[in-house]
Amino acid sequence: MILISGCFRFAPENRAAALAAALAMAAETRKEAGCITYGFFADVEDENTFRIFEEWQSQAHLDAHFRTAHIAQFRETVGALDPLERDVSRYVVAEISKL
Repeated sequence: MILISGCFRFAPENRAAALAAALAMAAETRKEAGCITYGFFADVEDENTFRIFEEWQSQAHLDAHFRTAHIAQFRETVGALDPLERDVSRYVVAEISKL
């Protein structure tokens, strides 16, 4: 399993456009083969920061996601919004257990 976790922070005047882009991206991505979980979430301490969390069945599924039209559109939109912060990491999970 592949996990993606990170955050994007925007200037307050770009929040609405960033939210619209995140909602559109999430809706399309959840339809993709291999997508287990995909979500953007507003940070409870900073409404201009969005957290992203993704679960993918495999790297091949994630690679296919990176080739979609909706991620190209998202990258273009977010790039134009000039994020103040973008920090996203990929994790390869070998074992999962309940807490």
